[in-house]
Amino acid sequence: MIAPDNTQGPAQPVQYAAIAILAPYGRDAAVARELLAADGIAGIVVPSMDRLVALMRDQIGAVLLTEEALSHPGIEQLQTVLSEQPPWSDIPFIVLANGAAGARSTQARVRMDTLGNAVLLSRPLHSEELLRAVRSALTARRRQYEARERMEELQLRERQLRDSEAKFHAIANSVDQMIWTTLPDGYHDYYNERWYEFTGVPRGSTDGEAWNGMFHPEDQDRAWEIWRRALATGEHYEIEYRLRHHTGEYRWVLGRANAVRNAQGVIQRWYGSCTDIHDEVLAREATVDNLTRQRDSAWNLSLDLMVVISEDARLEAISDACTRLLGWDSKELIGEHLLKLTHPDEAETSMAVFQSIFDKPLSEPHESRVLHRDGSYRWFAWTASGHQGRIYAAGRDVTERRAKDEALASAEAALRQSQKLDMIGQLTGGVAHDFNNLLMAIRSSLDLLRRRLPPGDDGAVRYLDNAIKATDRGAGLTQRMLAFARQQDLRADIVDVGVIVPDLRDLLQRSLGPQVEIVLTIAADLPRAVIDTNQLEMAILNLAVNGRDAMEGVGQLTLAVDTVDADADGDLTPGAYVQIAVSDTGSGMDAATLARAMEPFFTTKGVGKGTGLGLSMVHGLAKQSGGTFRMDSTPGKGTVARIFLPVAAEDQLAASAANAAAAAEPRATTIPPKDRLTILAVDDDILVSMGTVGLLEDLGHEVIEVHSGKDALAAMNSRSDIDLLITDHAMPRMTGVELAQQVRAMRPDMPIILATGYADMPEGGAECITARLEKPFSDAALARLLSELT
Repeated sequence: MIAPDNTQGPAQPVQYAAIAILAPYGRDAAVARELLAADGIAGIVVPSMDRLVALMRDQIGAVLLTEEALSHPGIEQLQTVLSEQPPWSDIPFIVLANGAAGARSTQARVRMDTLGNAVLLSRPLHSEELLRAVRSALTARRRQYEARERMEELQLRERQLRDSEAKFHAIANSVDQMIWTTLPDGYHDYYNERWYEFTGVPRGSTDGEAWNGMFHPEDQDRAWEIWRRALATGEHYEIEYRLRHHTGEYRWVLGRANAVRNAQGVIQRWYGSCTDIHDEVLAREATVDNLTRQRDSAWNLSLDLMVVISEDARLEAISDACTRLLGWDSKELIGEHLLKLTHPDEAETSMAVFQSIFDKPLSEPHESRVLHRDGSYRWFAWTASGHQGRIYAAGRDVTERRAKDEALASAEAALRQSQKLDMIGQLTGGVAHDFNNLLMAIRSSLDLLRRRLPPGDDGAVRYLDNAIKATDRGAGLTQRMLAFARQQDLRADIVDVGVIVPDLRDLLQRSLGPQVEIVLTIAADLPRAVIDTNQLEMAILNLAVNGRDAMEGVGQLTLAVDTVDADADGDLTPGAYVQIAVSDTGSGMDAATLARAMEPFFTTKGVGKGTGLGLSMVHGLAKQSGGTFRMDSTPGKGTVARIFLPVAAEDQLAASAANAAAAAEPRATTIPPKDRLTILAVDDDILVSMGTVGLLEDLGHEVIEVHSGKDALAAMNSRSDIDLLITDHAMPRMTGVELAQQVRAMRPDMPIILATGYADMPEGGAECITARLEKPFSDAALARLLSELT
C-alpha cells in the first residue's frame, strides 16, 4: 500500500513511509493516527511491544510511542532489534514524555537512552509540533534507505571492478604480447608478466618514464618523440624499435597503444602492447637488401632517366642514364637545384607540378625540357610519386618523338591547307565556268541588242559598247580564275613575259586590295622565255600575296621584268635569262628566317594562314624550267623575290611559231561553201543557248537548238542536212568532247566547234574538234569562225 505524504514529495513504500504508534493507555494512539492521517501520513497502531518489534524488522519508517510504553513488557526485544540494525540503519523514535525531564527515574532515562535516535516531546503538545517531528523522522529514515542503495551500488561496482581487473590481468598474462597501461598523462603503472619475462627487470623498475631506458640508444629519442606526440593529440601510437632482451641483446618489437575515453571524450587511460617482430624484421631487411640490389641494377640499366629529389627540390640521386642522355656525370649534379636543369620558360610550371606530386602521384606524363651538357635542351616525359619527403621520378627522352610529332602536325596542316586550296581551286573553276556562261549570255544579248538599236542613237551605242567592254574585262578575270583552278604538268611554253605581267595587273589588284600600290617596270625588247604560262602566273600571284602579307595589306608592290646574263653564276648555267623581280615594302626577314624561307612547310604565318609550300613551289618551278629562284631581305625594309627564266633558243622559237600556225588552221571539211547553214547548237545553259542561237539566226542560219548530248545525237540521226555542230564542253552526262567523238564517228567530215570558257583544248578534243571558240565570244568572232570553216 502507498500512503501520500504531501510534505515529502513522491509516494514512498509503506515500510519506511509509515510510522508505528505504540500508546498502550487511553486514546493517545487513536488521536495520533487521526492527526497523521489528516496530514497524509500512514500511521500503524500496534497493541504491544512484540508487534512493534515485528514492524521494525519489516523496515518501518519511524516509531511514535509514549513514555509509559517504555515500561511495557518486551522492552528487551526492542533493544535487541536496535542492536541488530545494519550500519546504514538508525530507526528514529518520537517519544511523548510526561512532564519535565528531571522528573524521570533513572530507569526511565536509561530506557530512553537505549533508543538512540530519539526525539522527546513533552505533553501536552501542539499537533503541529508533533507533525514536524514525524515528518523530520520520516525524511531522515528515507535518506538512510537512499544511503543504503548508494552503498550497495558502490559495493556492486567495486566487486565488478575487481572482477574486471582480475579478468584483465588473467587475459594480459595469458597472451604472448607484452601488455602495459598508463595514466592519462602517460605514467606507466602496469606491465604484464610477459614484459618482465622478456626484459628480465625487477617488477616496478620500469614504472613511470623509466621504460625508455630499455630501448636501444639509437631509438630512444625517436620513440620518446612519437609517444609524446600521441599523448598530446590522443592519436593511435605505433612504432617499431629495439628493446633490450633479458639476454642483453636488443630485439625488434612493434609497440602500439590506444587511448580509452569517457563519454565526454576525456582520456581515462592508455592501453598498449609490445610484440616481438625481430625475426620478421630480419627477414624483411634481407628481402629489402635483395630488392635494393635488384633496384640498383634496374636503376642503372634503365634506358630512362631515374632521379630522386628532396623536398627542397635538390637532386639526391641520378641514374647512369644521365651520361648517355644528357652528357652529365651523375655525380656532377648531386645537390643541384631542380631549376638548374629546367628550361627557363618552364620553370614556374615545373615547380608547380613538383609540389603537387607530394599530394598526388604524377601518373599522366608531364613533358618538360632538361639541360644537356652541351647547352641544348632535351624533352623528357616525367612520371613521379612522393614518399617520406622525397620525389621519385622517371623521365623518358621524347625529343625525337616530339620532333616527329611536330613534323607530322606540320605536314598534316600543310595537307589540310593543300586540300583547302584544291577545294578552292575546284570551287573557283566551277564558279569561273558558270560566270563565263553568264558573260556569254550577256555578251550575246548585247551583240543582238546592238543590231536592233535604231540608227543615230549614239548615246545608247556608247553605253552598249561600255557594257561590252565590261563583259570583256570580266572574261579576262574568269580566264585568270580558270588558270588558278587548273592542275596540269609543266609545259615548256614560249612566252612573252613582258605581256603576261601587265595582263595580271587586274587580277593582282583585286587579290591584294586597294591599299597596295602596284608598280610595273617592264624593260623594252624582252626576249621570250621558256616557262609554263599558267604556273608562272600562279607563282607571280603567290609572291604578290606574300608581299601583301609582309606589308600587312598596306604598301607598294613592284614587279620589274628585265634581261640578265649569267656567267657560271652559282646555280645558273651561263646564258641569258629573263628576270622577274617582285619587291615589297614590308617587314623583311632576318638571316635565320631567310635561310629557311624556301624549305617545304616552313612558314612564319599563323596557324591556318599558310602552308609553307608557296615559296618552295616557286623555287621548284624555276629550277624545273631551267632557271632559279632567289630572295634578298632586310628586316624593316622589305623583301625582293627574283625568278630567273631561261631565254628561248632559236629552234624553240621556230617550233613554237609552227605549232601556232598549225593550231590556227581550221580542220578541212567537205561541206561546200554556202550562205545559209543548218547548225546544231548544243548547250545545257538556257541563257547561253538563247544568246548563241540568236547570234546564229541573225547571221542568217537555220539553228536546231538542243540542251544535252543525248538530244544532239537524236537530232543528228533525224536530220541529215545538218552542216555544222557547235557545242558547249562542260555538260552533265556527256561532255562536248564526248559528243564530238560520237558525231565524228557518224559524220567524219562535219565541222565541229567547241564553245568553252577554258583557255586550253580539253583532253581528247584535238582529234575530234575542228575549232575552239572561247567564251564569251562576240558576234564578229562567231561570224569570222563560221566563214573560215565554210
